[in-house]
Amino acid sequence: MKRYNDISLKSFHTFGVDLKAPCLIEIDSIDDIYQLKYDGVFQKSFYVLGGGSNVLFLNIPEVVLKINIKGIEIAKQNEENVWITVKAGEEWDAFVQYCVENNFGGVENLSLIPGTAGAAPVQNIGAYGMEIKDSLESLKAINLNDFTVKDFSNQECRFAYRNSFFKNKENRHWIILETTYKLTKYNHRFVLNYGNISSALNNRQITLQAIRDMVIQQRTSKLPDVKLLGNAGSFFKNPYISLSKFEELKAIFPSVPSFQADSNNIKIPAAWLIEQSGLKGFRMNNVGIYEKQPLVIVNYGNATTKEILDFSDFIIKTVKEKFDITLEREVNIV
Repeated sequence: MKRYNDISLKSFHTFGVDLKAPCLIEIDSIDDIYQLKYDGVFQKSFYVLGGGSNVLFLNIPEVVLKINIKGIEIAKQNEENVWITVKAGEEWDAFVQYCVENNFGGVENLSLIPGTAGAAPVQNIGAYGMEIKDSLESLKAINLNDFTVKDFSNQECRFAYRNSFFKNKENRHWIILETTYKLTKYNHRFVLNYGNISSALNNRQITLQAIRDMVIQQRTSKLPDVKLLGNAGSFFKNPYISLSKFEELKAIFPSVPSFQADSNNIKIPAAWLIEQSGLKGFRMNNVGIYEKQPLVIVNYGNATTKEILDFSDFIIKTVKEKFDITLEREVNIV
């Protein structure tokens, strides 16, 4: 465990806003958490930070807790499946790479998503037709109210689109310690029907590595490098609208792309709505929309949290005026 006082959070979150935290503590084990209990840390305002890839700090808590618990291991296996347990502080993409290199299928479409393994279920991260909920078997978390450790099943995590039990504010007293995924060893169920993943493979032999390589190529070609332009990836969720609303929209915009969300709702790409609103590549002082991906808001170097939030409000207002659809932020505002 390491403590830092009066420390800049600029390098601890991918938006790169230069804000100072009174105290940042790096947690390397569950024993560290118990020690912090006795030190009275949890009596203060605090925030549990993973990789900082989906967060924007507005109000700095007294203590920022950085989870660094490491480890990847095979929990069990049979002839067809393997259950892999990954500790919360592992980088998510390092875990995906480990799975692909060992021919364990079920997370390959989630390659190159930034952040930690412990933060991934909170957001129910997803890409290219695959989400955490599709392969997560269970997770272990500690309750900071009474410091008991609980095993959560997939169902108990209450996964939804970019949401889970742990994302709700009233459940922020839980810290995820580790997650376990049920993956395939043979007869992998490849997910190729989202976006241009199938055509991008270009008749190559379909393997876990081929899919991972394609996803990495696609993401690097569309998304900015956080080392060069601060960002948090997709800033907005893809909105769901009713079937009747979709028919009205299609009558005015016949080319509107869509996906069937469920029997009652249609999912519309937020990127399309933003681009059709004339905002792709739009910039306002230190903040702008990335020229290659309308979903991404970027920090050109010196943006403040207020500038980023005001800019996102401007996008929401512009899309609402044009399409009568309200975009919802995907990024966590602390």
